[in-house]
Amino acid sequence: MHKVLLVDDESWVVESLKDLVDWERHGFEVVGQAYKGADALALMKALKPDVVFTDIRMPEMNGLELIQRGRSLDHPVQFVVVSGYAEFAYAQKAIAYGAVAYCLKPFDETEITGVLAKLDKLLTAARPAPASALLYYLEEPSDANRLRLLAELDGKGFGDWRADGLVPVVAVGAGDLPMPGAKAVRLKTGASKTAYLLPAARADELASAWREPVPLGLSGIGVGGPVRDLSEIRAGIDAADALAHQFFVTRECGVYAAQPFRQDELNRLMADMSRAIAAQSAGAVQAAFKGIVELFAVRSLSVLHAFQVYNMTVAFLFKLGQTEETLYSYEQLIQSYRDVFDMLDALEALVARDLAPAADPQPPESKNRNFNAILQYVTQHFREELSLQSLSEQFYMNPSYISQLFRKEVGETLTGYVARLRIEHARELLGGGELTMQEIAERIGYQDYFYFTRLFKKMTGKTPTQYRSERQ
Repeated sequence: MHKVLLVDDESWVVESLKDLVDWERHGFEVVGQAYKGADALALMKALKPDVVFTDIRMPEMNGLELIQRGRSLDHPVQFVVVSGYAEFAYAQKAIAYGAVAYCLKPFDETEITGVLAKLDKLLTAARPAPASALLYYLEEPSDANRLRLLAELDGKGFGDWRADGLVPVVAVGAGDLPMPGAKAVRLKTGASKTAYLLPAARADELASAWREPVPLGLSGIGVGGPVRDLSEIRAGIDAADALAHQFFVTRECGVYAAQPFRQDELNRLMADMSRAIAAQSAGAVQAAFKGIVELFAVRSLSVLHAFQVYNMTVAFLFKLGQTEETLYSYEQLIQSYRDVFDMLDALEALVARDLAPAADPQPPESKNRNFNAILQYVTQHFREELSLQSLSEQFYMNPSYISQLFRKEVGETLTGYVARLRIEHARELLGGGELTMQEIAERIGYQDYFYFTRLFKKMTGKTPTQYRSERQ
């Protein structure tokens, strides 16, 4: 049922509207009524209605102001304006402020039922599909979604999962995890990635079964620690996701659980690296890289540490005036390099090149021509996996030089430019209403649902769900 709040400063108007139609038959439920704008706003915060029918002319806070203030709440609301004044200016303002319909008093049953049909279509399109509902609940935290998530988990028959715990598991690859006799929640978080929540009592048994052999089509399986509270689930999935990508370090398909890592030793080596680059000491740089390689070779570091090494080294080079690309996620590393040792080789070569005497600059007349070809290619292929290294191989140019061209000619990095193109395309797709959030993320080139939603909110100030609701 879609929840409705009725607002008018005359109580008889509210009652007449409430009694006019069979709300439940049309999929709606009147959950509250208010006679002042301020009271309506308070009820909107408490009841979180899907739809608000509001009069325009009310004392103190009128209907237009209520719409404006209601738009700033943390949950999407559709507004229908009702008024006894058949003035186009009011209707125009109401629509401009985001109302989906404008109805005149006295109410006509046929008109109201038509509005309800339109609202039902809008709200159903904005609602996540069942397969992605749990992802939506995790990504859009609110009291209502917390209750829905609890209901979903309690309905799976896990027993007292708050006491016993649920274990988040993430599988990377095209295959699926066998769950013989086990209840589990399955969340498709990417084109080639699936997260599961399963009872802690079965986790060790199932993990052992997945080891020999690893299910066909999977590269890595990450088994997180037990969670006993809703607030821990998202972080638990993120931790299991990182463990699932540990094959980047081990170069083996496998099942990976949490283990102690040698973070302090890595911190010391990265401090050595910083001093070596600042002093432009090639020998000290080599020694630092050798120590880091040894830590990864004995599997004492994770894919998160590989991500840390890459971005910190790039940051050290930035102090020398270099402009290499920083990365937003460890998945970008995996898309760019075969494994962590391939990454370290490339990174060491990059540092060595930047510490060497500067080569003769490129002829100025060739820069724009070269960059135009690269920019055109990136603009046409932004949905695909792109990196400085792949562009370097395609256009036979130094990756550092391509990075410098992007900063100079576009004013941002390659990664930033591609992200902007992708989010702009996502905004177009969100306006259509036919695709799920997961499908949109994959269409624009992001295989991780959570990463897409974080980036979208960072660049637009709204979550994809909020943006779609406002557009509709």
